[in-house]
Amino acid sequence: MIWWALAAWVVAVNGLAFVAFGVDKRRAVRGDWRLSEAYLLMLAAVGGWVGAKAGQRWFRHKTRKEPFRSTLNSILVVPLLGLLVLTTPVLPMVAGLLGPLFTRLAQDTRPVPERPFPRRFGPGSGD
Repeated sequence: MIWWALAAWVVAVNGLAFVAFGVDKRRAVRGDWRLSEAYLLMLAAVGGWVGAKAGQRWFRHKTRKEPFRSTLNSILVVPLLGLLVLTTPVLPMVAGLLGPLFTRLAQDTRPVPERPFPRRFGPGSGD
């Protein structure tokens, strides 16, 4: 059941990202108000990376603009990491590696300093 919802989300957001690049390109040519770069990048980040890249290429829109191009390309890392976490035993492996470290940190018995913040100087500080 959840796979159908996920598939529907991916199809919808990729279609929306593709259309958004087309709308933004048309508005750019006409000199109208444009969609923000943050909106276009957000569509890519929530699963519409393929649609965003396809729209970028199809409409030849924002292909040379930096840092937008680099940011859009780096957004692909987010879904790939999510896919890695979902399909491989990465989380249990990381938890096994970091578990002893957190156990040692929890058992730290160093004394807490009496005055954790530095002394202030200046008007109103009393010094």
